[in-house]
Amino acid sequence: MHKLFKLSLIASLTLGLTACGSDDSSSQPSTALVSFSIADAPVDSAQEVNVSYASLTLQRADQDDIELPIEDENGNPISINLLDYQNGDSLLVLSDAELPVGEYSELIINTYECPQNQNGDTQYCNVVEDSNAVLPLKTPSNKLRLGGFTVTTEGTQAYTIDFNLRKSLVSTAGGASYNLKPHGVTIIDNTTVGSVSGTVDPNLLSAGECAADTGNVVYLYTSPIAEESLLGDEFDPEIDTEVPANVVQPYASKMVQLDSETGEYAYSFAHLPAADYLLAFSCSAIDDDPEIYDAVMIADPSEQQATISVVSGETAEYNFVENI
Repeated sequence: MHKLFKLSLIASLTLGLTACGSDDSSSQPSTALVSFSIADAPVDSAQEVNVSYASLTLQRADQDDIELPIEDENGNPISINLLDYQNGDSLLVLSDAELPVGEYSELIINTYECPQNQNGDTQYCNVVEDSNAVLPLKTPSNKLRLGGFTVTTEGTQAYTIDFNLRKSLVSTAGGASYNLKPHGVTIIDNTTVGSVSGTVDPNLLSAGECAADTGNVVYLYTSPIAEESLLGDEFDPEIDTEVPANVVQPYASKMVQLDSETGEYAYSFAHLPAADYLLAFSCSAIDDDPEIYDAVMIADPSEQQATISVVSGETAEYNFVENI
């Protein structure tokens, strides 16, 4: 496998855009400098999610595509374990690429040698499960189509393309392989980004009929939510077309994890657009299929939910505490 870049750093992709051109403020520069980074949000039961990248393709209406190679110092595609880059950290893979100003209809990540026929090849793209099994990882046609963005000349811009692996990583072929899909990918303007973090009372992990070590998830929803709505678990509306109309899809979700340093059960969401959100904890999210609506009880216990405000540049804190 190609060299795995280890920098201190979600799977997201960060685009930092800096205007360039003439020093004359009255002139209108036609290009901007763009930098790209990669990051991730974790998945439930994997030690590693390794993906090899070849290039980025940028598409514009009525213009030729722009191809930007992603290479190591030897000119090889780079292989990255997405789980190395979580909780707001990122890996810079391209720096100061000069791009024409304007609207880009599509940003495509071209992966390298991700098996397309479930042929068992795990050299360049694979998932290492908690059991240490190494399984092939496929991307559709070796491409991840992530949507559009804009390059302007108004100072410094930054965007994060956030991969939530609880949405985008799907077990296939009866558990013999995985697909990595663009579902759950969001493109965010970093000038309006904040984050949320907090802890979960250990007593909540085994509330009611819940087993303490399984199914502990915090779900995040865009607020406000209509009174008649039902908080939903993860699903892909293109796959599951029979989800009840009143079910609200989460913006994101995170497994609750034990912080080895503090000894507390914690969660966090990074790269969130500034807005109001509803947080809800569930101790019964054992079988939350990322493609199918599973009718997980959210919240569980029912009172474990709250509305919070995310402010740009700040971290909102909310701790789930058992009601006695």
